[in-house]
Amino acid sequence: MKTAYFLPVLLLSIWCKAQGPYPYTEKGKWGLTDKNKSVLLKPQFDTIDVFRNGFARVESNKRVGLINTSGAVLVNPSYTNITNAFQDFTAIARNIKGYQIIDIRNDKPIGGLFTDILPERSSYPKGSYYFVNKDGKMGIFDAQTGKMQGGKFNQVTGFNDAALDQYALVTLGDTYGVVDVTSGREILKPEYDDIEEVYSGNTVYVAAKKGDDKVFYYDAGFHNASPGNVQDKPTSAIPAESEVLNKRAKDMYIYKLGSGKWRVVLENRETNNYKGLDSTDLNGYTDLEYLSYYPNDNRFPTKIKAVKDGKTGVIDMRGKVLLPFVFEDVHFREDMVGRYAFIETYMGDKKGVVVAADMKELKKPVLKAILDEDRDRNALLIEMPNGQKGYMDKNTGEIFIPGIKE
Repeated sequence: MKTAYFLPVLLLSIWCKAQGPYPYTEKGKWGLTDKNKSVLLKPQFDTIDVFRNGFARVESNKRVGLINTSGAVLVNPSYTNITNAFQDFTAIARNIKGYQIIDIRNDKPIGGLFTDILPERSSYPKGSYYFVNKDGKMGIFDAQTGKMQGGKFNQVTGFNDAALDQYALVTLGDTYGVVDVTSGREILKPEYDDIEEVYSGNTVYVAAKKGDDKVFYYDAGFHNASPGNVQDKPTSAIPAESEVLNKRAKDMYIYKLGSGKWRVVLENRETNNYKGLDSTDLNGYTDLEYLSYYPNDNRFPTKIKAVKDGKTGVIDMRGKVLLPFVFEDVHFREDMVGRYAFIETYMGDKKGVVVAADMKELKKPVLKAILDEDRDRNALLIEMPNGQKGYMDKNTGEIFIPGIKE
């Protein structure tokens, strides 16, 4: 019964004040503004991506570059793609020659390395290491020195557990080994039939197998270990057999009785024998429509779109008015995991925003559209009636578009 009208989610985050800078459009091009609506970067790009570690991808004429939060263009749009989180001032850039590691502070390649296969960045945080494939052989590229380590393996990949981030699993022919990411030194020579992560409780170990009956165990520092009983996953990752979540069993249902009479019922439909848990009869409404039911919401567990005397508002299942009957229409919207929800209000061809958590009006119907949600900026991407696009603070309703007066 519960319908999720959701916005795409960029990244989950907690509620807090919106964080700039904020992209905005002018004549179809994107620029940057700050919370004071000062122009940081004049609109000139086709797109501006989410900032990561102080940098954001920009696109112009299908070429990609990078800017920082001050609006400075660090890498002119000249690549077909740029990937990575930029936390160490390096990024993977793609052009007609292939992939290369670049220093984003000066837009220069590091080490002159080009590869046909997308490199993978090591998750080891102390340095800038990449697993790269060069001429059919793999090694570890140190972006700080510009040098390749190894360069002889069939495959190089990181371990899953963070305790093993300093190491990489390698294959040479049909055998497995382990190398130190920072030096390329072989920790376990590639002479094992298989190497995998195993757990004793929540502690990770490495099991290196030879043949059918020889298994050698090592701790996270690759010292010999005897962990005892081991399993593929840590104990905490295995749910109890009795842990069952059935979120659809209990929900709100609305029945039209005729002559303006309605019945709202909370039902448990876990079995074919529906069980009514609570019920209210409501009168005098032209239409009632399900918006949402959150049993854990102590303030507003039920929300119903109601039409009365040609106007639309929101009530709960007892008939209490949560949103006055002044709108032409309302719609409930939430992200795909139900973390942030609001009610979109309609007046003519304009839309407003009411926060579902407290039913307070964030913005009167003055918007052309609500396009997306940006959890990094704690803001909604909106479009104004004049066609300009930009961001609106999810807590205050402030619009960050230069020239827009509220």
